[in-house]
Amino acid sequence: MSSNEVTTPEQLLAELDTQSRMPIARIGQALISLGMITDAQLSAGLAQQQLTPQVPLGETLVRMGMVNRAQLQTALVHKMGYPLVNLHLFAPQAEALRKVGHGAAQRLQVMPLMLHEGRLVLALDDPANRRSAIDEVEFIAQVKVIPVLGKCLDLDGVLHKAYERVGEPASVRSASLDPMRPLDFDMAGTSELLETLEKEGPSVASAEAPIEQSDNSLVRMINSMILEAHREGASDIHIESSPGNEKTRIRFRRDGRLYTYLELPSNYRNAIVARIKIMCDLDISEKRKPQDGKINFGKYSPQHRIELRVATIPTNNGLEDVVMRILASAKPIPMSELGLSPRNLAQLTQAVERPYGMVLCVGPTGSGKTTTLHSALMHINTPERKIWTAEDPIEITQAGLRQVQVNPRIDWTFAKALRAFVRADPDVIMVGEIRDEETARTAIEASLTGHLVLSTLHTNSAPETVTRLLDMGMDPFNFADSLLAVLAQRLVRRLCTQCTTSTPASPERVEELLADYMHAFGEQDAPAERQAVYSDWIARYGRDGHLHTFASIGCPHCGDTGFKGRVGIHELMVVSKPLRRLVQGGARAEELQATALREGMRTLRQDGIEKVLAGQTTIEEVRATSNV
Repeated sequence: MSSNEVTTPEQLLAELDTQSRMPIARIGQALISLGMITDAQLSAGLAQQQLTPQVPLGETLVRMGMVNRAQLQTALVHKMGYPLVNLHLFAPQAEALRKVGHGAAQRLQVMPLMLHEGRLVLALDDPANRRSAIDEVEFIAQVKVIPVLGKCLDLDGVLHKAYERVGEPASVRSASLDPMRPLDFDMAGTSELLETLEKEGPSVASAEAPIEQSDNSLVRMINSMILEAHREGASDIHIESSPGNEKTRIRFRRDGRLYTYLELPSNYRNAIVARIKIMCDLDISEKRKPQDGKINFGKYSPQHRIELRVATIPTNNGLEDVVMRILASAKPIPMSELGLSPRNLAQLTQAVERPYGMVLCVGPTGSGKTTTLHSALMHINTPERKIWTAEDPIEITQAGLRQVQVNPRIDWTFAKALRAFVRADPDVIMVGEIRDEETARTAIEASLTGHLVLSTLHTNSAPETVTRLLDMGMDPFNFADSLLAVLAQRLVRRLCTQCTTSTPASPERVEELLADYMHAFGEQDAPAERQAVYSDWIARYGRDGHLHTFASIGCPHCGDTGFKGRVGIHELMVVSKPLRRLVQGGARAEELQATALREGMRTLRQDGIEKVLAGQTTIEEVRATSNV
């Protein structure tokens, strides 16, 4: 026996303490530093691993004959600090063995050793490169794992003896799977996986029992669920747990609407939440408080570069719900593709090209405000400009921006980030959201001292934004001087381009749309103005002198809903001299809107009606998301 081998719990704890103080190293560099392989051999091993990414690098080098298993273990122990445990002599704790069933331990070729500070110490043959096995053990045991290196000539025999001592018979399910192979999944097989889960479900005694016999199926089902949500263009995945024997419901939000995706047996509600917590490195044991995390799905499916933002919410009866936001599009889109009208596009472009001042984008959660601001930043993002952003969270990234994640829990707020940015020689500052008076006041001060400030606010319309900030205590004169433009926006469902049909609009339909459009003008709604609007519609949207109505009957392309994707409707109020005087006088939102309409602004409802005439959406969608 080597003097470095661990045989007792006391020795193992001492070795783990030593490892915690060692610098992090990679197995390839560890082998090179010990003179076991050359740089050229490492490059060849890495190239081979790209062809078989499911095989860890250490195992790849062994298979290529560049190192033997003894050399690999030496590198893991001496350069990476993993304790080397002699499994023939080490007596594992019964409590640790009960965390992972015999069948799973045998299939994954792992040995649970002991519990230490709420974590499971687990012996593997290659702890540096067995991430999939570690993930699955964490999922089964519902605790975090501390991996160590196990030395053993006959692991199956050692496992058999250890589990017999704690009264668990040998599992009949000694899987013949390659333990190095990651869990594979069938992208199109969610229904079959659900059938497998339901078949296996009755063997689980209760909803609280550990689910070992179905863990592979459940892991594959979660992977398939994420891929299907991404493929269908869903923005969110909702996992909703119910008490008793009620099924756990999974819903997708697609184009702003929720649809039931599938329902899982009640036995799996805790397991699915635990698996998702493992994927985003959250505390599995904490069920009383909400938690936030992020999943890099590329770890589980390298060909899919998908990120998910995860939030867990405690519900009644000690259960938890999970909401996952799919951050598939992490790049900005050009301003010309935002769906802005030509007038709004030209004026917003002009506003964000100004050297200083404040531009606000307003609307409810999920209306695309951050996307719009990043599109504006992309337009002005040049090497000559220094652009700082403070966001919570950072969803879209751009080269050239200096992006900061705020964290209110450590008192790193939007207001504090803003003050730090002003001292860091910025040209443009983007603040994710103005939530309080301090942030608003700091943003106005920054815009008055030679910086362009972009931010968002949760208000219903552009004129209401001005009165909201004045009500928060902003100085009317400073605010009026700083404000350049306010863009209010909503997202409505877009008609499916594959199954949309059009028919000439009836006179009654045209009159209904005209009355709806002209309502915002109030007393300005004179016959001459109405005729001018109608003539403009005919010129821009008419065919053979007629306006048309559009409808979608549904097709496979849109899932028989008639809608595919979303389109923005906008209300842009550019601050002119008359509007600035009204702001300085503390005018009401109605006065601001009336003046802005005379100067050419169009309300959300009016912009939406024009998109109805263009065949992009329906009047019902517009009315559901905008006030008159």
